[in-house]
Amino acid sequence: MGTPAPDELPGVVRAVSAAHLALLDERLPGMLDGLYLHGSLGFDGEFHGGSDVDFVAVTSRRPTEADTAVLRQVHAELDKRWPEPAYDGFYVIAADLAGSPDAVPDVPGVLHQWFDVGTHADLEHITWRELRDHGITLRGKDLRDLQIWSDDAALRASTLENLDTYWRSQLEAMEHHPREASLPQAAEWGALGASRLVHLLVTGRPTSKSGAGRWALEVYPQHREIIEEGLRVRERPDDPSTYAAEPGRRRRDLVALMTQVIADGTARTVPPQSGTPEPATWPPT
Repeated sequence: MGTPAPDELPGVVRAVSAAHLALLDERLPGMLDGLYLHGSLGFDGEFHGGSDVDFVAVTSRRPTEADTAVLRQVHAELDKRWPEPAYDGFYVIAADLAGSPDAVPDVPGVLHQWFDVGTHADLEHITWRELRDHGITLRGKDLRDLQIWSDDAALRASTLENLDTYWRSQLEAMEHHPREASLPQAAEWGALGASRLVHLLVTGRPTSKSGAGRWALEVYPQHREIIEEGLRVRERPDDPSTYAAEPGRRRRDLVALMTQVIADGTARTVPPQSGTPEPATWPPT
């Protein structure tokens, strides 16, 4: 998968990020050293209706309280002008990227139009890896010339923990919220999101949500219909759904897939070997 150049990005992505840059230059001149995108956009520019735009801003200094107040205003203005797509990210200094994300202090960030100072959801090992290997440079030093810390064992451990805590708890919550779990959006979120983590554990490589779905079609053919549903919602939302008259069956199929994916992922204790194909016995039987 190739990483797109900035001028190859979707128009709305270019527009919101350009506005972000302009507002920072106007209101906090000299503050911004670099602006980078990560996530599915870094994989052949994958972007669909409902996709988020994930950014990492590198600043010349730690934002003061006054700086943070201005940043809050900047993102409030961006949210008014572009309520969609969600423009999510955080502000760090270059030294943060050179070390483990676990060591980053509380920093300003925005997630789904909620601006706060604290531990941002994307201050994760996978973000550092996506930046290093698939990030998009909008301003500043090219990511290939920026020191970005990454450790295979730490990435694997954090992915396993995420799968075993957040995703397992979400699976349990689906049993208590059947209506929400029956919605088409739940199929995209669960079938592709959980598979994305297991793809990394199995192959050692990150991928996009759609890439994870296509991988899961090969690995879990017995769950083809619900995986196809997740891909349909993400890529072709106007196409008819095979679950249109049976939302309860969609929920049951999603729960079955996620149960197996989470179990398979957390059972995988041997790290993949670089360049070595996966054994034919995957997933575990």
